[in-house]
Amino acid sequence: MERAQLTAGDWRLLVAVTALQVATAAALRLLSLESWRARSLRSRNIVRLLVNGSDERLVWAIEATGRRLGRLSTCLVRALVAELVLDANVEPVTLTIGVRHDTGGAFEAHAWVARCDRILIGATGDEYVPVVRWTNGQRR
Repeated sequence: MERAQLTAGDWRLLVAVTALQVATAAALRLLSLESWRARSLRSRNIVRLLVNGSDERLVWAIEATGRRLGRLSTCLVRALVAELVLDANVEPVTLTIGVRHDTGGAFEAHAWVARCDRILIGATGDEYVPVVRWTNGQRR
């Protein structure tokens, strides 16, 4: 989408999602993942009032701002923000962290968010072995 085509609502959404990604990235440097998730999910209702839209618009905003934030916006940061802002009342949202060895033997991790087995944020997790999954905030 070109800048000239963006509405005031689009800009508001982009600013809000950018702020959430920056805050999440900073918090992950200070807190454990479990601690950050617990704190952020307690504020989910307030965040959802400030950052709302369809799944498609929210995913678009997360991905668009994430590309511009560079290394600050990792797959984990994007997945945590998506888990926070996507409406879990419609259908459950599942955040998964998986691991694999790449072709050179290096260990890699990846995070993604899915709803009804459709990945919303993050590339396909097919090559990754899931280590942890949270559905609507609950570890399983």
